[in-house]
Amino acid sequence: MKKEADSKELPNTAAFQDEFTRSLLDSPEEVEDGHYLFESKTGGYSMLWPKNAVTDGPPFYQRTKDSFEKIIFYETNEKGNYRYSFSSTYSTYGESVIESSLGILSDSVRYNGEYEKIGTENTRIYFARSQAKLTNSTSYRFFSYIASKGSQRGVEFVYSAQCLDESQSNCDIDIEKEEDKALHYMKSVKFNTDK
Repeated sequence: MKKEADSKELPNTAAFQDEFTRSLLDSPEEVEDGHYLFESKTGGYSMLWPKNAVTDGPPFYQRTKDSFEKIIFYETNEKGNYRYSFSSTYSTYGESVIESSLGILSDSVRYNGEYEKIGTENTRIYFARSQAKLTNSTSYRFFSYIASKGSQRGVEFVYSAQCLDESQSNCDIDIEKEEDKALHYMKSVKFNTDK
């Protein structure tokens, strides 16, 4: 995507109106309703990117050559009283150190339970959920380690949904719908196994 493109000619979505976020996306064409395709600069994987989600660049975006990439991105809607946040961390370990990878993930989200294993055609998803009480709301977290079946690649993925203010009448987070959404994002991760 050309960074110098005139933002007036681009889709009127948060992702394409934000210069740094736009630089990460391959095309202004939606690949699925409400979503663009993010293709990692590592060449290792791709995933869906919500049209109204943005990232702020470093330190929210970090990359080490082709072996590591971390992105924290989010979608906030004050009128709708919600915030969705996403974090994806790509590495070239895959399932070779799965216990260690799950331990790191558990520590980062303060989780000490088991993971459910979900298989797709090309990936194994180690999935869990938790919730955390915040000052004005509850954060519902859905997280996983997604391992490629065809290469030593993996993505740690964390999705959280929360109302900005739980006391407001328009706080209507549906936990089951959010879990379905999280799993849809996780299943959208596709690894490039050419290397």
